[in-house]
Amino acid sequence: MLGVSASTLSRRADRTAERRGERDRVLSPAEVLRLASVFRRRSVNDVAQALLDHVSATAPDEVTRVEEEIEGFFEAHTVADQRDELRRLARRMLPPSMCEQIDSVLDQEAGELPDIIQGYAPLPEA
Repeated sequence: MLGVSASTLSRRADRTAERRGERDRVLSPAEVLRLASVFRRRSVNDVAQALLDHVSATAPDEVTRVEEEIEGFFEAHTVADQRDELRRLARRMLPPSMCEQIDSVLDQEAGELPDIIQGYAPLPEA
C-alpha cells in the first residue's frame, strides 16, 4: 500500500502501532497516511483510497470510522499548516535575512489558475 517493505516500517522508531495477537502489529489509518507522506512512494490520496478499498473488503462495519479518520488527517494537514511549519523551521535553522525572504515569498498572493490546462491528456480506453 505504501510502496515500502514491512521491514522498513518495522525499523522506524517514530511509528505507532497497536499489537494484535502475539506478532502482528496494526497501524491506524492516520499513521498509514503519515508514513505515506514521509516515504513519498505513492500519493497520499492513493494510499487513502487503498485504505478505503481494503477496509471495504475486509471489515465493512469499520468503513465509517476509517473514513472519519482519513478526513481528520486531511483536515489537520492543510497547506496553511505546511507553510507555518516551513516558517518555523526556517526561523530555527536559517539566518534572519533568509527568513525574511521566505516570509515575503509565502506572503505573496497566489496567481490565478488557468482556465484550461494544456498538455497530454490520456484518452479513455474504449
